[in-house]
Order: sequence, then C-alpha cells, then structure tokens
Amino acid sequence: MHRTLRRLALIAVSAATALSLPLAALAQKAMTGDEIARNIAERPNADPRKGTITFTMRDKGRSRTRAAKMLRTESKATHRLLLAFDTPASIRGTSFLSYDHKAADRTDETWLYLPATSRTRRVPASDRADSFMGTELSYGDVKDSFIFGLADYTFSSAGRAANGRCILKGKARDAKTAREIGYGGFTAEVDPATWFPRKIAFTDPAGRKLKTIAVSDLEKVGASWTATDFTVTNHRTGRSTKVTVSGLARASGANERLFDPARLDRAAGRMP
Repeated sequence: MHRTLRRLALIAVSAATALSLPLAALAQKAMTGDEIARNIAERPNADPRKGTITFTMRDKGRSRTRAAKMLRTESKATHRLLLAFDTPASIRGTSFLSYDHKAADRTDETWLYLPATSRTRRVPASDRADSFMGTELSYGDVKDSFIFGLADYTFSSAGRAANGRCILKGKARDAKTAREIGYGGFTAEVDPATWFPRKIAFTDPAGRKLKTIAVSDLEKVGASWTATDFTVTNHRTGRSTKVTVSGLARASGANERLFDPARLDRAAGRMP
C-alpha cells in the first residue's frame, strides 16, 4: 500500500514537472511589443487582390454610402493601394493611390485625384490625420492597412487577453508625430495566428479616448489577409463608419500603369 502511494506520488510529481517545463519555456518566449509590431508589419501582403470596398457612414440615424473598386499589389520595394470611387455619382472618378515603401529611409507617398478640379494632388504626411472621404477613417488608417508605423510609435506588450490575443500598446514617439497621425497612442488585440489586429482603441494626442476599430471578418487571398468587415466608431462625435469588402479575389496581371500617379485621372475606367 505504502509502496503504491509512493509510486503515485512520484507519478504526480513527474507530471507536474513535465507540465511546468513548457509553461516556463512559454514564459521565457513572451514577445516584446517591438516583436509583435514587427510581426504585424511583416505579415504576408504580396498577393495581388481586387474587390469592391463599401463605406457606410452613420450619424444620428442617417446613413450615406460610398463605394470604390480596390486593387492592392506589392513590388519588391513597395506595397501599393488603389481605390477608384464609382458611388455616389457626385464623386465618381475620384481616385486614391498610396505607396508604402519597405525601406525605412523612404517616405511613404499618397495621391488623390478629384474630377471636380481635374487635378491630382499629393497628400502630405502632415495631412495623415485628416478624414478620408468623409469617413471616420483617416488617410493614415487607409494607407497603413492595419499596420502600425514602426517609426511612429514606441511599443510595449501587455500580455494576453482571455481570448488568447496579444495585447499591444503603442505610444506616439513625440508630440509632432502625434499631431501628424492624429493619435497619442493605442491599445490593440492582435491575433497571433494571422498577426492581424482585431480590435484597436485609439487615444487622441492629449491621451483622451478617440475611436475604436473592430474587425469582424477577414478573408485570405494566397497567403495575404484582408479585413472584409470592420467598424470604426468615433467616440468624440458619435459617428461611425462600417467598411465591407466584397468580391475579394486574386488580381492577376494588374496593369502597372494604373499605379502611375500621372495617370490617376484614368484609373476609374481601367480597374480590373
């Protein structure tokens, strides 16, 4: 009897030790905020994708809708996003183009073509915080595509949420950067299976609660994920914008001339 009890005790100790080893290893491998942010920035994004993106803006019971054809591609050095609006008729032909350069020493570039003026204007970095086409998204939100600028924030990890997501915190590197991006900081829940933020709570440059982005659905083309259903809520104004992407598919043989800022006035009629 005593021998049996001793045997059971040894088995229990061995089992507890075996369990503690992977837990200890997991604790040692806890990721830093910089590592999480880099994994987000480096998630696969190369597969060319097309679809229709719809913005539904809601304010005090009223709603307005804007829709655009979307095209994303990536070259060796640059990720590119093109949006060509066709709804409503009043903004048909308006086109937006962004170049996100991978090299740290290159500044990202953004252009907007407005049919009303028949001009393409370059959107300066200082305007990143401005509202994009009347939505609750900023130019920076659209351009960054759920990637936090590594040069814009200092990052820290706050462990894991109950749902297993990584909690990433970011703080604007300085007051000038905060004014440019429109945010003093953020707290994000990041899915480690996709390295895609599923919820982001932003504060303004003064540290006050500003807006929340909640991602309801993702779709995959090749190895690249796209948010196909998300809502942006502005806590300051009470307005919200729901964004949906439909018809997401691989964009084979996308015409490179579409991504020429000098041809942006012709983009709407040539989208695949």
